Amino acid sequence: MTELAGRVVVLSPHLDDAVLSLGALIARSVRSGANVEVVTVFAGDPESTAPAGDWDSRSGFRSAGEAARARRDEDRQACRILGATPVWLTFQDDQYGAHADETAVYCAIASVAAGADAVLVPGFPLMHSDHALLAELVVRESLPSSRTALYVEWPYAHAALAAGSTPIVPEVLRELVPGETLFAPAPAHRRDLVGKWRAVRRYRSQLPLLGRLVARSRPGAAGLIWAETRAGGETIAWLP
Repeated sequence: MTELAGRVVVLSPHLDDAVLSLGALIARSVRSGANVEVVTVFAGDPESTAPAGDWDSRSGFRSAGEAARARRDEDRQACRILGATPVWLTFQDDQYGAHADETAVYCAIASVAAGADAVLVPGFPLMHSDHALLAELVVRESLPSSRTALYVEWPYAHAALAAGSTPIVPEVLRELVPGETLFAPAPAHRRDLVGKWRAVRRYRSQLPLLGRLVARSRPGAAGLIWAETRAGGETIAWLP
């Protein structure tokens, strides 16, 4: 059930989440002939002159537009390494205030996902409001695809999984997802893990901050992937 074929859409809240969470599975699926699109929902507006939000400011950017342009370039490079096609929607993330209208977000997602054989969406631990909003919209409203899967979000899942817990459907989705939904590892070949490491390294503006989610030091791409592998590796759950 971890094999992806045909046209696959991986929904990424921000410009790194899909690759950080599923980079090896994306690479393996592309090698097997799948057409994978990484759709970043809150990719920002590259033309915006608004001051950088908290996260973007700590990442070294002066404006929202500068952050969007630089991070899209990082995402383009990462997706190229994995063989995936990047698609960017222009919604702003939560660091810039109120979320975009949920109906507008859903309609945009449904449009890009139309005709897909499978759609993957964040599913655990959904600690970030953008991730939770995206997951709830997709699961509640459903999408025009044949299969939908939840994926474990890295590095956000590190604290829970490092403590020995197993991924479960978060409370925000509990009433929307059947109780038999179970997460399972997506086995990765060494060559795909190497490809993921190379891709993750392209998110240079994000690695210093993301590294602090798994260690007080700044472990970089290798440290992030090492922590994920120790905790069980990439993990998904197909919805019935």
